[in-house]
Amino acid sequence: MKTLKYEILLESAQPLAHHSDTYGNTAVAMRRKVRQPDGSFAHVPVVTGDTMRHGLREAAAYALLDAAGLLEEADLSEAALRLLFAGGMITGSSGGSVKLGDYRTMIDLMPPLALLGGCVQNRSIPGRLIVDDATLVCDETRHLLPTHVLAWVIAHQGTDEIASCRAHVEEVTRVRMDPVLDPSKRQLLTDGAQGEAERRLLASEAASSRGDVVARGREKSTMLPRSFETVVAGSLWWWTVEAQCWGMDEESFHVMLGAFLRRARVGGKKATGHGLMRPVHGWNCHVRRPAESLDDLEVEDVLGRRVGTLFHQHVSERSEKLAAFLREVKA
Repeated sequence: MKTLKYEILLESAQPLAHHSDTYGNTAVAMRRKVRQPDGSFAHVPVVTGDTMRHGLREAAAYALLDAAGLLEEADLSEAALRLLFAGGMITGSSGGSVKLGDYRTMIDLMPPLALLGGCVQNRSIPGRLIVDDATLVCDETRHLLPTHVLAWVIAHQGTDEIASCRAHVEEVTRVRMDPVLDPSKRQLLTDGAQGEAERRLLASEAASSRGDVVARGREKSTMLPRSFETVVAGSLWWWTVEAQCWGMDEESFHVMLGAFLRRARVGGKKATGHGLMRPVHGWNCHVRRPAESLDDLEVEDVLGRRVGTLFHQHVSERSEKLAAFLREVKA
């Protein structure tokens, strides 16, 4: 067995909206409680290991389907989709799921599942992948950072001052407008709907003027203001991922890691300019600059071939068996 451990420094290319709780219409950033050297405690933003691990699983699933020629015309069942993107589910005697005897066949056809783990019949098979939280680089985590990571950050920013975690967090407000409030848009309504909309607006105005909270709430518009915390763009995160590899596992690990780092998006509000992370430096691996290569990962131990060659060959040779397996699997 071979153990591979990579430490990667990530940068927020966009604000990160990774939330833990919502209070009313306000969402707060995901945080971990961290003990400080003086004995006090701080709550520091993190991107959870679950989120990072799921990003690896999704990247591996897309890479697998692409290598098998099934990405454009996969025709997956719900069970196959659940197996690839969520590791399946435990069903026991009530339903199908992958039988224990088929497990070897499954990981031969889908090598990433050996590392990521999944559900087989009435049990969960653990993977061999250890994915840590991505931890914000800040004053409150300074004492937890490895010496070489802290030294690299200080050298590249030109000062040994690292901002407090509070400085990295920004609360922003967005509003979903009610189109009925726009007079020009109300002209698009039918006569009846336009009259009802104007009646409601007048009733709301009258209720506000007399301080009638109940009536104002009954006639209120659908405009929706909401606030949420983000970790600002440019913030740095320290992330560690480790894999215990046998056979094809090493190749699968490099494929999923490279595919994930190529365009890593985490947290919520991805459709509105949030969540993009990019690797800026790695230890035990080299993160290439865009000008150097389209590949995002080069392992320290030179493999003598392009990462992914064996993976694509292995999967493409079994593409027909994989397609048949995915059509019949219950997971």
